[in-house]
Amino acid sequence: MRAPRDHSIDVRGLEIRYLEWGEPGGEPLILIHGFLDHARSWEPFVASLQEKSPRPLWIIAPHCRGHGESGWVGAGGYYHFPDYLLDLNCLIHTLGSSSVTLIGHSMGGTIAFLYTGTFPKRVSKLVLVEGIGPPGMAFSDAPQRMEKWLTEVKALAQRKASEYPSLEEAAQRLRRRNHRLNPELALRLARWGMKQTPKGKWVWKFDPLHRTAAPQPFYTAQALEFLRRIACPVLLIQGKESRQT
Repeated sequence: MRAPRDHSIDVRGLEIRYLEWGEPGGEPLILIHGFLDHARSWEPFVASLQEKSPRPLWIIAPHCRGHGESGWVGAGGYYHFPDYLLDLNCLIHTLGSSSVTLIGHSMGGTIAFLYTGTFPKRVSKLVLVEGIGPPGMAFSDAPQRMEKWLTEVKALAQRKASEYPSLEEAAQRLRRRNHRLNPELALRLARWGMKQTPKGKWVWKFDPLHRTAAPQPFYTAQALEFLRRIACPVLLIQGKESRQT
C-alpha cells in the first residue's frame, strides 16, 4: 500500500490535518477516528479496503482537532462535539463531494451520525463502529457534570502529561489495554501517535485537555432526534469483546 498523502485545511484559524489515499475519481470515504486516537490508526483498515474493494476508492482520514497532527485549541479553548462537526463540514466542502460515505469509530461514530442527522442528503452510507454515542445522562446530572468539569480543568494545570522512556514501552502499554494488538502494529501506533520531548521522553500527541470530562452531558433524547433524520443505509458494528455495551 502506498503511503498516504498529507494535507491540511484551516478552520477559523485552527489547522486540521488529514490523510488521503486514492484519487478524487474514486468513491469518497471519510474515516473518523476515536477518542485520543489519530488518523493513521486507520492504515491497516485502509489496506484491506483497497485490496478488497471492486471499485476505486478515495479515502480521507482527518486528525480530529486536538488529536494526532491537528492543532490544539490553545489558551482559553475547549473541545465540543459541534466543533468536530464544524471541522468535518469544512473538510467535506473542501473535498467538493456532493455525497460521501462516513465511517466512524467510537467518538468518530458520534461525530458521523450527528453530521448525518444534520445533513441527511450529504451522506450516502454511514458505518458506526461502536459509535452510537457515550452512555446517556439525565438532565438532573447536568449540575454535577459541570462541577466535575470545572474541578478537572483547574486540576489539569498542575498535572504533568504521562511520559515514556521509549516508544517500545508505550507500545507495551497499548498491548496491555488490547491483548489482540500485535507487537508490530502497537509499535507503529505509538510511533504515529507520540512526539519526543526536548529531554528525550515520549508523550502522546493529543491535547491533555481531552482528559477532562466534557461539561455538556450526552443526552440520549437529543441524539435520537439526529438519528431519526438519517435517511441513508446504516451499518452498526459492535465488537464481541468490546468494553462498550
